[in-house]
Amino acid sequence: MIHSRGIALLFVLGVGLSASAQTRTDAHVNEADRYFHQMAYALAVEEYRIAAEMGAVNEHVTKRLAECYLRLGDTQEAERWYATVVKFLNREPRDLFNYAEALKGNGRYEEAEEWMDKYLALVNVDGGPKRSNISGFAKKLTQDVDRFVVRPVSINSAYSDFGVTMLPDGRALFSSARNETIIVERRAAWNDQPFLDIYSASVGPDGDLRDPQLIEGSVNSKLHEGPASASLNGNVLWFTRNRAQKGKDGINRLGIYKAHEVDGKWGGIEQFLFNDPEVSIGHPSLSADGKRLYFVSDMPGGFGGTDIYVSHEEGGQWSEPENLGPSVNTPHHEVFPFISATGTLYFSSNGHPGLGGLDILAARQLPDGGFKPAMNLGAPVNGPKDDFAFVIDPQGKKGYFASNRPGGAGDDDIYAFEMVKALEERFLCTGAVIDDEYETPVIAAEVQLFDANDVLLASTYTDARGEYSFPVEKDKAYRLVAKMQGRFDGEQHLSTERIEREQIVARDIHLVVDAGVWMRGAVSRKGSISFIPGMSVSVVNLSSYYTENQLTGPGGDFSFRLQSNEEFEVLFEKEGYFSQSVPVSTIGMKQGVIDLNQARELEFEPVVLDSAIALKYIRWAGSGTALDPVARTELDGLVERMLVNPRIVIEIGVHTDARGTLDKQQPTTQKQAEAVLDYLQSKGVPKERVVARGYGSSHILNHCVAGVQCTEEEHAVNRRTEYKVIEIRN
Repeated sequence: MIHSRGIALLFVLGVGLSASAQTRTDAHVNEADRYFHQMAYALAVEEYRIAAEMGAVNEHVTKRLAECYLRLGDTQEAERWYATVVKFLNREPRDLFNYAEALKGNGRYEEAEEWMDKYLALVNVDGGPKRSNISGFAKKLTQDVDRFVVRPVSINSAYSDFGVTMLPDGRALFSSARNETIIVERRAAWNDQPFLDIYSASVGPDGDLRDPQLIEGSVNSKLHEGPASASLNGNVLWFTRNRAQKGKDGINRLGIYKAHEVDGKWGGIEQFLFNDPEVSIGHPSLSADGKRLYFVSDMPGGFGGTDIYVSHEEGGQWSEPENLGPSVNTPHHEVFPFISATGTLYFSSNGHPGLGGLDILAARQLPDGGFKPAMNLGAPVNGPKDDFAFVIDPQGKKGYFASNRPGGAGDDDIYAFEMVKALEERFLCTGAVIDDEYETPVIAAEVQLFDANDVLLASTYTDARGEYSFPVEKDKAYRLVAKMQGRFDGEQHLSTERIEREQIVARDIHLVVDAGVWMRGAVSRKGSISFIPGMSVSVVNLSSYYTENQLTGPGGDFSFRLQSNEEFEVLFEKEGYFSQSVPVSTIGMKQGVIDLNQARELEFEPVVLDSAIALKYIRWAGSGTALDPVARTELDGLVERMLVNPRIVIEIGVHTDARGTLDKQQPTTQKQAEAVLDYLQSKGVPKERVVARGYGSSHILNHCVAGVQCTEEEHAVNRRTEYKVIEIRN
């Protein structure tokens, strides 16, 4: 996580190269390519720069320079070169992503959002998110800047300083590339920085770090060392070192090592069991009880980039590494884990939504050892540049992190912080209001936020980009309404049932001209606050049989323009749910909006095989088989369900209580079940799609079995008529 200082590159457009000049140019490009594949990006930049100055400003060199600068953390130069790369005809989706990342790293959030949305449109062709909400996240993550007090520490140098480890004796260890005491200068090919060593510093009462000294012993070597993690008592150190042994591709990868402190010196170096020359393993963080070691690796089988893993100490041995899963890891890079005394995992990532570069996140631990979805710490800890290596004291109040933000002593610097307000996740709903006639954003349109009970919670107006935002709470259902003169009110729905991962819910609201008749609504899952996206809605004109179809949006919303003075049938279908049909009439209507949710409960039950659904209003008089009007009305609803769902086969089950003998109860309940079957058949349900079963008292739901005294209410629980889907035919 160390970045080189910016290297200014000059565009030199050469023409008419001689053969010898071309040969020399090719030699520099070939040398640069070799460095690039060895991840020696600082050296690669120098060679590509020379080739560019000689006139080789072609697509290959331009793209490689852009990528090198991005990997080195020089987002200014990366943006400059990617601005050219994205104009190439053969640009790749990843180029758009990287350009957006460079723009975000420079704080240009609106432009970054534009290019990231172009990237998402290319790669998410099967219904994935098409909107990045980068500018929305920027607003969200800069709202609570008074949550932390941040200040640089005194030991920062012109080189890279990061990775603080707090010791119990009032000292702290940190990693640094300062090389004042090294006789033979060692520089890293990656970024042309001096090699890292581990230093100690004294901790002042205000958290400042002073008096840096190289730690004594055999931890520091001619290789990179750091970052590190100390045991609770401070006498065991787990640290990162790049391995002397190269992999098959000639690259020196990272490994984890263990050292012990004896008489103020660190020694007895041991390798971590899972070090491997073909993969990198580093950035260790030891839990307070010493039983879990968290670390970073690019080992096969992860989510992509580098992931965070944990290994458990079991009888003196470390278990096979376990990937922490998608609540922490992404297809990009997760690095610098720190497990706090309370079990909260802090880490840095460029794959989770953030302010640019690496952002610091926190994931609270679950009872099973897993983690809740990660929460971005926001400003002022995070900013457009790289923020990483976060550690916090056992009280959860003070600590340190590193950043290469502007204004520091140079490169990566260490910052002390105090958390003055507890971490609290904030969620947003955001989007744009769009005039459907002209497909343009609407400025100064009023947008209202309603809860599930139709209570107005908040109101706002769209900004110069036609966008709005509202804070929302987890596990709630909302309705959004947008208003504009000359347009029908537009609306969208959303649920925050699983908002932790995304943090922002995006809903664009389209406004249509207030002419003609429109029908709209939103479909939801019965018994929950979630809406159903991707449900097929078909509108059939019963005069012409013309059919129009669309899929519901992410909030379950749909909208159709209907002809006046016509009758329609609206059919809702989605695999795994019971279908539903709703009649709609526009007779006598010339203008207006039909809100189908006001006319019909558009809640859909999942189809679960062999799961009983109660028929609540069927009551049998003793051994009778007559169905009263209320029961027949309820069965009419089941008839409609059967006719709209022609593939399902159901079983009608009738049960009674345990008073009486089973040999008498079963025939009675069988006749009652057959009475239901006969009614369904009389209404057009084919007999072969219904099975009638009388169970008597063989399926008691509570303790009221034969011989047990129970109240009438307790016995009534067992007297029931229900149905269940037993087959779905092709």
